[in-house]
Amino acid sequence: MEEEDISWAHNLDVILFSDAAWDKQEMLEAFLPGRRFVVAEKEGRLGWAGMDASGTRAHILSIDVEPNFQGRGVGTALISSLLSSAQRMGKAKCVLEVACSNAPALALYKKFGFSAKGRIKGYYSPSLDALVMEKDLD
Repeated sequence: MEEEDISWAHNLDVILFSDAAWDKQEMLEAFLPGRRFVVAEKEGRLGWAGMDASGTRAHILSIDVEPNFQGRGVGTALISSLLSSAQRMGKAKCVLEVACSNAPALALYKKFGFSAKGRIKGYYSPSLDALVMEKDLD
């Protein structure tokens, strides 16, 4: 991800997640040490994903795919890129949070071998819980 991608990435996050979207300042934190943010492109931007690998494990922060390209392998490519990076960095585990109601994302993460480890009440909004999912990388 480059700095010129920030406005587009923020707007996509607002479209997909409205009130739970990242703000632009948080998006600029993509450039902090230990973070890796990537953009999927093919004749234009298709999606983006971010990961914090500054700690002992990788933490996937977000995966956003343009609505017209969902279900076409973009999310798969983005998560593959992040997991490969985490492995190259020597991380043994990867974690993420996902809305309990986000069936497509849950299916994607399960396909990659993530399993539910817990639940956070009201994580995205007072009525929207998150599942904490984890995957061993070794």
